[in-house]
Amino acid sequence: MNDLCFSPADILDFTWYKYQRKVSQLIHPVVIAWELTRACDLRCIHCGVEAGEPAEDEMSTEEAFKAIDNMVEAGIKHLLMAGGEPLVRKDIFALAEYASKKVSVGINTNGFSLDRSIAQRLREAGVNQIRVSLDGAKSKTHDLIRGEGSFYRAVDAIVECIGLGFPDVGIEATISSLNYDELPDMVKLASDLGVGIFEAGDMAPIGRAKKLAHLCLSKEQRGEMLKFLAEIQTSVPTLTITSELPHIFIVNQEMQKSCIDPYSKEVSLGCGAGIVGAGLTVDGKIVPCPVGLQIEVGNIRRDRLKDIWADSPLLKKLQSREVTGKCGRCEYQYACGGCRGAAAMAGDFMGEDPGCWHEPDAEIAENSHLWMDTR
Repeated sequence: MNDLCFSPADILDFTWYKYQRKVSQLIHPVVIAWELTRACDLRCIHCGVEAGEPAEDEMSTEEAFKAIDNMVEAGIKHLLMAGGEPLVRKDIFALAEYASKKVSVGINTNGFSLDRSIAQRLREAGVNQIRVSLDGAKSKTHDLIRGEGSFYRAVDAIVECIGLGFPDVGIEATISSLNYDELPDMVKLASDLGVGIFEAGDMAPIGRAKKLAHLCLSKEQRGEMLKFLAEIQTSVPTLTITSELPHIFIVNQEMQKSCIDPYSKEVSLGCGAGIVGAGLTVDGKIVPCPVGLQIEVGNIRRDRLKDIWADSPLLKKLQSREVTGKCGRCEYQYACGGCRGAAAMAGDFMGEDPGCWHEPDAEIAENSHLWMDTR
C-alpha cells in the first residue's frame, strides 16, 4: 500500500466513508441463503447442520411459495437455495421456476445427484447459478470428507452444468487440515474444469465438525490460505479466486487499491451478515447468517421480511459495524469487520473475531476511541 501513500489512518477514514454511504443505500436485503431442507444424500463429516434426515418442521410447497413472495416483496435480488441438499426436495424444480420468474436463483449442491437430466431441468426452471461443493483435488481426500464415490459425481456435475451453459458455475471448498495442502491443486482443478469461480472458506467447529475441532485451520493457516488465494489470482485470470471470509481484504492488494482509493467507486463491506443479506432456516427463522450467527430476528411464516429488515434492532447493530475488541481497533474495521459468525460462536456477535491473525496498526488501536469521537 505504500505506493499509494495510504496510511492506516487513511484506510480507516476512506473505508469508513464508503461503508456509511453504501450501507445507507442498502434499504433492501440483496441476497437470502435459504436452508430448504435438512435432508441430504451424503453424510459429510464437517456438516454444520448435521444434515441427513428431513427436519420435522420443514416448509410445505405452498409455504415455500409464500416465503418466496415474502422475500420478493422485501426487495431481494438473489435467492440461494441450499440445505442439507436442496436437490432431494421433490418440489425443487417448481420452487426454482417460481422464484426465477421474480429474482436470480442459485443452487448450492454437493453434486451427488446432479446428473445431466437434473441439470437440464434446473436450467429450464431458470436457475442461473450453480455452486458445487468440492473438498479435494483427488477422490481420496474428497471422499474421506463427503463419502465414497462423491468426488467423481461432483466433478461430473460441474462438467454437465458447464456444458448446459449455466451462466455461473462455481466451486465452493471447505478447507481444513485434511485438505489444506491440496489447495493449489484444487485451484488448478477448478481452472481445468472451466468454472468461473473458486471460493474457499474454512471449516467451522459446529454441527458434526464439533468433534473435529482439532482439524480446523489455525489463525496462521487461515492467513496463509487467504494470502495464497489473493496472490494466485493474477496467474489464473480466467478464474475468480476468492473466499467467503471477509479477511481476504487484508491480504488482497488489488482489492485494497480499488476499494480504499477515495476516487474509486469500488467498496468492500467485509462481513455481509445482516448488511447485504441474511439466512433463512429450514423452519422459517430469519437469521443474520446461516452458518455461525443463527440468532432469530423474525420468522418468515408470520413476519414480513421487509419489516424485519427495516426495524430489527439486531440487524441495525450489525449494520452499525460498531464492533469491539481487536476488530474495533483495526484499520480494516469497515472493509472487513471480522466474521460475525465466528465472533458469535466465541460469545459476542459484536466482539472480535477469534480466528483473525492480523494485528491492528498500533497507532490506530491506541487512538480508536478518539477517532470514533470525531464521527
